[in-house]
Amino acid sequence: MKNLQQLLFIVSLFFGMNAVAQDSTGLTGTPLKIAEYTSENSPYLTKEWYRGLVRDKAGKPYDGVLLNYDLVKDEIIYKNDSSAFILGPEITEFNIPTGTALYTFKRGYPATVGLTDQSFYQVLYDGNTKLLKHYKKSQSSTPDESLYILKGDKLTPIQLKDRNSFLKVLSDEKNKMNYVIKEENLDFDGADDVAKLLAEYDAYKAGRGGN
Repeated sequence: MKNLQQLLFIVSLFFGMNAVAQDSTGLTGTPLKIAEYTSENSPYLTKEWYRGLVRDKAGKPYDGVLLNYDLVKDEIIYKNDSSAFILGPEITEFNIPTGTALYTFKRGYPATVGLTDQSFYQVLYDGNTKLLKHYKKSQSSTPDESLYILKGDKLTPIQLKDRNSFLKVLSDEKNKMNYVIKEENLDFDGADDVAKLLAEYDAYKAGRGGN
């Protein structure tokens, strides 16, 4: 069974250094070389490829596209028939539904240390404040996952084990946030608890007219 789980899966790709191609999906991408990966050294977000949606800068959706996300190169890859392509900077959002999870990634957020406004983040909470996750992976390692809160135009890194790292972002409502933590029994053993706190923060600010 273990050997079966480590069988090579093959991504069939066309060679093209600077070439671009448009196909029946209406998308334009850069063809990739042929590459082979094991289940242990794959650069992709998911083992399987799923049909999802991508959206460009103009907001135009392309649905039903066979997608994956390269965590090493921070690139969206789509497959059409036996070919695979890198999508370019005109794509600002993509969604991958796996059946058990829905991954939503966006870019265009403020640059921060080691990342640019072209870096993709998984959107965990998308309110007036936002909870974002960035993945970084080398070819042979498990992905590093970093959490950020976007408030206004500032992107702040946070750590679940350091409660103060995100409470200081919400310090204008410190008393209210401490009350929510107690009432909701938030222990922050996962990002979901931070998302709940941000939802409460946004609701409270909206109720007060944003003041």
